[in-house]
Amino acid sequence: MRKSIYYITVLFLLFSQALCAAPAKGKSSKGTWKGATRNIHHVAFWGGGGYSGLLNNYEYSKFTGGGGGLLGVGYEYRYDHFILDAGAEFRMFSSLDKVTFPSTYQVALMADGYNQTMNYTFGDPFRENHVVGQAMVPLMLGGRWDTWYFLIGAKAGYTVLGNYSQKGTYTTTITDNDAQDPNWRDISHGTVTDAPYAQKGKIGYGLDVTASAEVGVNLNGLLSQDWNSRNNARKHPVHMRLAAFVDYGVLSMGQAQEGPMAIVDESGISSRSLHNSYWANGRLNSLLAGVKFTVLLQMNKPQQPKPAKPTMVVYVRDENTDKGIASATVAMKQTDAKKPRTIRRATNAKGAMVAKMNAGSYELSVSHPDYISKDAQLEHGDWGDTLSLRLTPRPDFRLYVRDAKTDSLMRAEVIFTNTAEKKTIATIYTDSLTGYAQQHLPINVPIQIRIKAPDHITVTDKIADIGGEMTYRLEPIVKKKPIVLRNLFFATNRATILPESEPELQNLYNLLIEHPEIRIRITGHTDNVGSDRFNQSLSEQRANSVRFELIKRGIDADRIEAEGKGKTEPVATNETDEGRALNRRVEFMIL
Repeated sequence: MRKSIYYITVLFLLFSQALCAAPAKGKSSKGTWKGATRNIHHVAFWGGGGYSGLLNNYEYSKFTGGGGGLLGVGYEYRYDHFILDAGAEFRMFSSLDKVTFPSTYQVALMADGYNQTMNYTFGDPFRENHVVGQAMVPLMLGGRWDTWYFLIGAKAGYTVLGNYSQKGTYTTTITDNDAQDPNWRDISHGTVTDAPYAQKGKIGYGLDVTASAEVGVNLNGLLSQDWNSRNNARKHPVHMRLAAFVDYGVLSMGQAQEGPMAIVDESGISSRSLHNSYWANGRLNSLLAGVKFTVLLQMNKPQQPKPAKPTMVVYVRDENTDKGIASATVAMKQTDAKKPRTIRRATNAKGAMVAKMNAGSYELSVSHPDYISKDAQLEHGDWGDTLSLRLTPRPDFRLYVRDAKTDSLMRAEVIFTNTAEKKTIATIYTDSLTGYAQQHLPINVPIQIRIKAPDHITVTDKIADIGGEMTYRLEPIVKKKPIVLRNLFFATNRATILPESEPELQNLYNLLIEHPEIRIRITGHTDNVGSDRFNQSLSEQRANSVRFELIKRGIDADRIEAEGKGKTEPVATNETDEGRALNRRVEFMIL
């Protein structure tokens, strides 16, 4: 029996831990929780009564039992479905045993010279009743649901009150041991029949430890909704419950064996308590089972768990292959929140992002280095939402770099710059064998490309199509060879440099910065339209405009010469518009 109680207790403790650790369930469609509350404290008052007894081990005793009751006050802690009870309890109960005496008790008498024996025989029934009062400290664990609950645990205490009383009858006979005729010796005489017998006294039982269990119903759930509403509105709501309970002593309260129950001497017959004799064989276990009523005064208001946030799932896929895109960044901003903040999550290997988010209006932005970003708006509801977004792969800007003199492919450094923010986007190198390179570039951003290689003049250009393909030719640094600044533009018939000439001016500036040992001569040329004098003056002015621009940017004036040739050195026919455009040029030469 004791082992069974031990195993039951261990299993219950494990079950209680599981209840405490398990998340509360029951979310409604509006995001609230049903039933479960957390961290509730109560002051508990209880009372009960039922069947009771003290179990002994005497083979000639018939246990009948009695009635008893208990009163207690304590503390109850509740966390979700888990409850813990502790407190102080006083219980009082009675126990009745019907005892059968196995033999007649005798004592020798010497009266008036006669040798006689006094015989005492207890008749049936002989009753012994016990009244016990105990101060107990219960410690109980259990679970509580909307309708029912249970508790299991132990109670330890000390017996502060122990009384017993005995009632019965007995018969006395006298045997004359000196009779001359042996046949008459045992003939009794002087018989007293069915004399009443009564005895009472106190007895100490000491420490008592009981295994205890109860199971019952929460009575509030049986009352009207109106009553419960008014009750819950109180500062300290009241909870009531009714249960069946049982307490069984696992520690024997039997006292030291002091001999048999009946005691006979010359003064007559007397008795002690059955539970204080060796007839009980040392066993004495308390028992109290019945019905228990408990009132709980709730000390704090229920603290409802926070509503579970609805789940938001975003799938990010490749527009062409429909495969999930891993490591895409999903930025989410709740626009209807009092203090909007942006939350960022990365997609997993399958292209999915899962997050618990408050219901509301959201702005989503999905980005990935290899794809064009995409924005979306979403109304995130109480039941959760799933959104699928397909991203377009970012186009590659492709380029080849060749030597302008040999037309051979070459290795070069390529720098991409965001001109609006003046920040470098990327730096790559063309392949030394193929002269090829490619790079993902952001859209809607002004981008400048700069290509440079040892012993070659750096080229700077603006990228108009981030998905296009370009071939750049780098001029080798060769002295005494005229190099045309083809992307240098002037106002018509004037020496004013137009803004679109900036990349070409930057190329020439970079050459002088990267090679401080170089000196150059800038030469202006015109077509044959107009007088010789006008064309000569215009060519000189345009060459000097370029020189002055470089000096303004920090180049030493001694490193730059300027001259004009007018219309004297055409490179194409002046009979066509195309030819005249080629003749209107500015060149530079490394000296």
